Amino acid sequence: MTSFFGVQIQKPQPLVDAIRAAVAAKRRPVAARDRVYASEISACDRRITFGLLGCEPDAPRADSPSALLGDAIHAHLEALLVEAFPGRVETEVRVMSGAVSGRIDALLVEDDNTLTVIDIKTVSAKEWATRSKMNEYVDQISVYAALTDAQTGVVLLVNRDTGEMEELRFEIDRARAEALLYKALRLQSLALEGYIAAAVAWGTEECRWCPFRKRCESLDKTSVLAYTAD
Repeated sequence: MTSFFGVQIQKPQPLVDAIRAAVAAKRRPVAARDRVYASEISACDRRITFGLLGCEPDAPRADSPSALLGDAIHAHLEALLVEAFPGRVETEVRVMSGAVSGRIDALLVEDDNTLTVIDIKTVSAKEWATRSKMNEYVDQISVYAALTDAQTGVVLLVNRDTGEMEELRFEIDRARAEALLYKALRLQSLALEGYIAAAVAWGTEECRWCPFRKRCESLDKTSVLAYTAD
């Protein structure tokens, strides 16, 4: 028995255990894949090629209450967008090219019949204040726009700690989008040939949280290397 504000909490916890089991059942086993996810397009080259090759991460991903909350917010906002723009919004739009795949939260037909890609991002209060991942969000949306011929992107930013919401709208940079699609094609080709890319983000904050950090640690960071499963 443990105590929470004087209330005795019994162990085991059947509701918590059931929720964790449901989350675990939704996870897909690690496997090689032939396309780069649009959501990872800004990530380190080596991290992406590890993923394409089906490399096991350093540790299994733990269930996250904040991720569950984010999923619920996504579903609710997508439904509200459909209600607010009847006949003009399509949600959960799957897109694919030769080297990239992804799922757009919402695709809106504007009054002038151009398309706008909307991506919902639920963030902590810290990320809400710093906006440190905006470049990643813009890159992801730019790839979606290139695959759908959309003219505009919107990051619908939601502070999951306070409930604040903000719409960040931008015109798509076609050159940037094409460069990202080329990156995906280059890394896809490397992985198909059994290679991992250089660790271009080594020593950065991204590297600190990379699921393949331990595997990468002993390897040369600056070169393309033949991949081994060991």
